Amino acid sequence: MAASATDGAETSQSAGRTDLNIRIGDAFSTVDPHNLSLNADMGLCRQIYEPLYWLNDSAEEVPMLATEYSVSEDGLTWTFKLREGVTFQNGEALKASDVVYSYERCFDNAYMQEKVEAIDSVTAPDDTTVELHLKYQFSPLMEKIASIGIISEAFAEENMDDQGLLGFHACGTGAYSLAEAIPDVSVTLEAYPGYWGGEAPVKTLHFEQITDDTTAITAFEAGEIDVMGVPSANWEEISANDAFETSARPSNHVVYLIFNTETEPFNNKELRQAVAYAVNRQDIIDVAADGLADPASTLATSYMFGYTEDHMSYEYDPEKAKELLAQAGYPDGLDIGSIKTMGGSYFEKVVQVVQAELAEIGITSTIESMDGNSLVNDCITGNFAMADMGQNLSLDYDFLKTYFNEEYINGLNMARFSDSHIQELFDKGASTTDKEERLAIYKEIEDLTQEACAYVPLYNLQTTTAWNKDLNYSPSITGVLYKDCSWK
Repeated sequence: MAASATDGAETSQSAGRTDLNIRIGDAFSTVDPHNLSLNADMGLCRQIYEPLYWLNDSAEEVPMLATEYSVSEDGLTWTFKLREGVTFQNGEALKASDVVYSYERCFDNAYMQEKVEAIDSVTAPDDTTVELHLKYQFSPLMEKIASIGIISEAFAEENMDDQGLLGFHACGTGAYSLAEAIPDVSVTLEAYPGYWGGEAPVKTLHFEQITDDTTAITAFEAGEIDVMGVPSANWEEISANDAFETSARPSNHVVYLIFNTETEPFNNKELRQAVAYAVNRQDIIDVAADGLADPASTLATSYMFGYTEDHMSYEYDPEKAKELLAQAGYPDGLDIGSIKTMGGSYFEKVVQVVQAELAEIGITSTIESMDGNSLVNDCITGNFAMADMGQNLSLDYDFLKTYFNEEYINGLNMARFSDSHIQELFDKGASTTDKEERLAIYKEIEDLTQEACAYVPLYNLQTTTAWNKDLNYSPSITGVLYKDCSWK
């Protein structure tokens, strides 16, 4: 009887709800759609801003702020027709000039440069037409522009700081507007009544920053949190509880080691390769992900166009690692200083296993734990020798040029790696329209970058999510849009 009463109470408690509480595990730093580096920030901006087109989990094009487009015969001019009746969250009508402004903001931003590098200029022939003029034919353009949210030009100009950034000022066309942001605590979004797709069923989104996993699980089990990514250590318990809906699925999130290839000691390829052979991916998965991950031998994921299983890989081989260590000039081993990582996270567990396994072949190190923002800043500026990191990768192999091309040093190319031939191949792959030719080019790049070993891919994290059973919710590889959620 007690169980039935509890079940009934839970159902009546959810009935009629219009709010949704979502756990954020990492710090958030901005809702500026053109200055995003953290996953938490991207998840927030996805609700506030919209691109011209969106790509779903199957890489199918979904019209958003544009309803149709055409491409010139030479492939250099892409013309988009804007959706009628779209307004920003301040009530202003969307105009083509806002799209031009938003794209131009991306040109000088290190995080967005990769999205617009093929674009020479953006023009607005009239208020409902946008033209993207390309420098060269560029096959993955739609995948790139799916990440460019459109902001009100007038709002941005009124609210930017001295560095041209918006911080926690926001005005997009999305289903939710920013109501409140308390750094390191929470962000609240409210449904925008004038949203072109109709007002969202869930009226208030509360994103709660809870960095401690135990605290988050307690809040979730108490009903204070409705949706959260479940830490691997708690997955068995949560997934077995009939009170929640759960999902475990492969993701496009790859965890990897990074070397600073510009400076000693890791400007030595043989030393990097020695590290790659010395780490046991399954050991790392068991400790850091509680087994809920798939070993990764390449940065490319199976969701990505251009992915191939036919590539060089570094299987666990400590004897081979010792041989390479000697070839690198360190027959008696060496101390590499600190390995930098994000404290209090699975990244820290990764480094703990890596540190122990490197010690077995004669490489000693210390662990330097820090917050996520500091870690990213140190890696971007080259203030490290070795670190671990994770990234949600996009759906086209062209994205990986941000990890290897010289122009992305001080950006996503945290390894500070440079090879002119590899860069030429990336350019060729992006400008080639023949699918099979592109695949062949990316296979060649894969062979070269694997040999260079600027990064050591470790595993692809499985996405483990749990949510209130009374909530209509679907996990997504490309990111959840909460406007599609509703209470049963």
